[in-house]
Amino acid sequence: MHEESTPVHKYVYSSEIVEFVAAANEYCRFLEQLTGTEGKAFISDLVKHLSGLYALFLKTGETEPVFDSAPEPTVTEQEWSALFQRITEILGPFNDILRVAEEDEFDRSELVSHTISEDVADVYQELKDFSIIYSRGMEEFMNDAAWELRERFAEHWGMKLLRALSALHNLYVADVDPTHKE
Repeated sequence: MHEESTPVHKYVYSSEIVEFVAAANEYCRFLEQLTGTEGKAFISDLVKHLSGLYALFLKTGETEPVFDSAPEPTVTEQEWSALFQRITEILGPFNDILRVAEEDEFDRSELVSHTISEDVADVYQELKDFSIIYSRGMEEFMNDAAWELRERFAEHWGMKLLRALSALHNLYVADVDPTHKE
């Protein structure tokens, strides 16, 4: 255990990190408790969670890794898939979005079909992996999980969060109720 004066200890127990960890845990709990009948409340709550997470993450600051290798992921493909399916069922036809193709994609068209559920589940996976490692209380691993999360934020999950938030924002302001069948 590090003494309270070490940089790793100060970082992993800073109020900004602790607040972000609490929000990440709440987001994960929210998604894990979905029943499939949330409708408009699901959209509203997800907008609140995602916007809060983004804002809080920006406050967490930076750290340097202690170890040479990244922490092992903990969310399984089956867990990710189950969450993806639950969100897909809740959003129904409102799950599909179009986005601009990224440089490394094989699809050469300007727009590609995508889903909100994929982005939301990917953000969940990143935050759940981070939260599990963080909850173990081993400061060096907590630090490295935070460092890895920041790296992956820049690489992909930050943009996935914003893309899902943007699509959900459009549904929210249009007062869409995905449970209402016409």
